[in-house]
Amino acid sequence: MGLILDPCPSSMAAHQCPVRPLPLLPVLLLTFLPSRNSVLITDEEAALVAEVPKEIFCFSRTFMDLTCFWNESAQGDGAYRFFYTYKGDSSRECTLTSVTQGDGGWCHICIFPNDHLGTRLFIDLYIEVVNITSNLTMFNRSLSVETVGLIAPPTNITAKWPGLARQLHVIWVPPPIYFQDFLFYEVLYGVEGSTQLPSRIEVGNNHLCHLKGLLPGQRYRIQVRTKPDGISFSGFWGPWSPAVLAETPHLPENIGLQCFTPDLRQLHCQWEMEPGPSHSLLHWAEDNSSSARTQAWHKCEEKEERSEPHHHPHSHVCIFQPSNSSYISVLLTITEGQLQQEVSYFKEPFELHHVVFTAPPMILQATVERGVLKLEWATSLEELAAHMVYQIQYADMEQNTPNWKDLQVRYSTNTEIHHLAPGSHYCLQLRAQPDGQKFQGRWSAWSEMVCIEVPAGAGSTILNVAVALLLCAGLVLGVGCTCFSMYSSVKQILWPPIPDFHHVLDGFLEDNKKQQQQVNAFFCNKTLEDTPLTCLLEVLSERPLETTGYGPFPSVVAAEQAKWDSQSSSHQLYMASSNQGSHQENEYFDSAGDGYDTLPMSLEHGSITVAESQLCSVTSLNTPLFAPETKEGRNWEASGEPSTSPTHISNQSYLLMG
Repeated sequence: MGLILDPCPSSMAAHQCPVRPLPLLPVLLLTFLPSRNSVLITDEEAALVAEVPKEIFCFSRTFMDLTCFWNESAQGDGAYRFFYTYKGDSSRECTLTSVTQGDGGWCHICIFPNDHLGTRLFIDLYIEVVNITSNLTMFNRSLSVETVGLIAPPTNITAKWPGLARQLHVIWVPPPIYFQDFLFYEVLYGVEGSTQLPSRIEVGNNHLCHLKGLLPGQRYRIQVRTKPDGISFSGFWGPWSPAVLAETPHLPENIGLQCFTPDLRQLHCQWEMEPGPSHSLLHWAEDNSSSARTQAWHKCEEKEERSEPHHHPHSHVCIFQPSNSSYISVLLTITEGQLQQEVSYFKEPFELHHVVFTAPPMILQATVERGVLKLEWATSLEELAAHMVYQIQYADMEQNTPNWKDLQVRYSTNTEIHHLAPGSHYCLQLRAQPDGQKFQGRWSAWSEMVCIEVPAGAGSTILNVAVALLLCAGLVLGVGCTCFSMYSSVKQILWPPIPDFHHVLDGFLEDNKKQQQQVNAFFCNKTLEDTPLTCLLEVLSERPLETTGYGPFPSVVAAEQAKWDSQSSSHQLYMASSNQGSHQENEYFDSAGDGYDTLPMSLEHGSITVAESQLCSVTSLNTPLFAPETKEGRNWEASGEPSTSPTHISNQSYLLMG
């Protein structure tokens, strides 16, 4: 980028601004200044330095020069003197050059001498501006030359495509200064004509920049600028370099560029190109990595045109044999139009076994047996037999619109298809594809169509067999149910069920309870307010009743009487109860002794189970029972009522205890 010859920061015209009349001595000095001083300050330099708010702006283009300037409005008198002093040295004066600006103001410029007196590094510099008319100091500033660098941009900038997708490499030559090792660079890039803001990347002290993530098929505008590193030297970002243009390769899909291997050895690359004044050239390269490109490009010599019906009428193909263990890149360059403009298409690096595209399988056998289609085929490449997936499509062609059905088979070269309609005409095709694990690729073309006839009886035979099986199953089920019913009946007769003793016992106890309640109601004359519990007393006579001979069985009665008298060894215990008045007494009698040895026994609580139950009103007989007559007398005396006969026991009851 050339420097603009306009010293006025607001003007871009290449002419010298009008100069105000200066004193005679400055005019004479300006006459003998070198011609390089005609280039004072460009507008871009003035704008970059002015980003730092100062009253006096100073910058150095090479760290061996120094330029200072300031702006003045049109109302200023323009009579100034500029003095500078290095630390430890005497003061010197710099000749000022004043130029007018477009708004009527003035720009005062001081260019330090290019010698050891004018610029010194790493020494403090003091600047003072004095008004000649008033002899007053107008501005002053302290600085150092190595801190105000404003370096020119690099030169010979070029942008190249490195052979990798979506990338560009930008290289340049550092600016021609002595301190090149202390400079940083920044790259500005963006799509030409785009409304989006360009991107920036700072690359440090390098002369190379890798631009990544670019859009394919776009023309990029690239610029570079320079700045001191900020360590040994510092300053401002310099102006941008002139723009260079570079284009990224287009996508291979735009021209149908595809590469595949049918046999894991040769690589076929084909593309489509419209007719016209153009020609194409394909290059390929290999590398051990997909992210670097260091190998040379090889030109593909084998090239032919295809005109098969299933290809584009202007299809081209190139065949070559790369290594089986490396990454392959393909670059296609097409020169089009009368201007012979080159357009490149790039296919990103890939491996040979990831672009498998085999020929379709060959169907060896397709037969129908009992309504089942048995299919057998052969793969086109034996090396891939254990890594292939097959897809079968078949349809009943008897239908108006055949409904194609799909079936996939993995790692096998035979299969069976069921549920075919009897009497139908089926057609089928087959294709293959790698399983995507060790080998990858796309589906092959469909094999030739094979058609078969399904016999009409095949389906009816299957239906008859199914119906017969269902009938047999029903018959077996019916016979089984009948046999089970007969077995249950025979078992009921031969082995009757055991009665439920709990149920029977509960019924017996319930009936006994009801009977006891009836007996208690008959013998226990209690009021409703004091209803006694069930009376658990068995009413017995003192000895068997003497029955008169009214009946026809006197001998039987006599025998029973004799039997009763003969049981003198049995031990019997009786309790006499009396329900006379409210006086209740209980008395036990032991009949184990003979005759008058029978004595009454007192009732002890807890010794007999019956004692824990609430009984009917019982009167104890405290007098020993020596004879029936004595017993009756005692009862009469206790109750105060007339005596009763020995056999009258309407108000007495005896319980057999043992």
